[in-house]
Amino acid sequence: MDFYRETHWFAVHTKPHREDSAAMNIARLDLEVFLPKVKQERLICGVPRDVIKPLFPGYLFARFCPATYLHLIRYTRGVLRVVSCGDVPLPVDEAIIREIRSRIGPDGYVRLEDRSPRPGDRVLVREGPLRGLTGIFERELDDRERVILLLEAIEYQARVVIERRCLSLAEDPV
Repeated sequence: MDFYRETHWFAVHTKPHREDSAAMNIARLDLEVFLPKVKQERLICGVPRDVIKPLFPGYLFARFCPATYLHLIRYTRGVLRVVSCGDVPLPVDEAIIREIRSRIGPDGYVRLEDRSPRPGDRVLVREGPLRGLTGIFERELDDRERVILLLEAIEYQARVVIERRCLSLAEDPV
């Protein structure tokens, strides 16, 4: 087991809602820790709010040499276990870490959507009174928060203005 004496990235399973404290405690061991987070707008009591949460709830990544640090990490506050097969920790491919890092925006959060809707794209309304309806994305308004859709209903089409956060790309092609 040569990898046991080499430094690799490993996934660390944390206690529920303890990702930040586990990351901080592992970092105190002078190890590199990567806890990717996302920022999403959600309706909370009818008010849109930014919610920041881990990309992988209950998990973080740590770079370490198992021969030296595995025991210490297993008993670090906030940690449940290092993801393993039996007693052998499973390394995470460096390319996966690079890919996640490449999606981090200037605000420090992982961008989940590869692209915004473009004119002609079929979209699904995810929130609000029009939830569940599909339409064709027409254009974005100047404030970039609202868009115009050609909404499809039974034997009827109507243009509506809707908040961008309420949309997602539909899976069905037009």
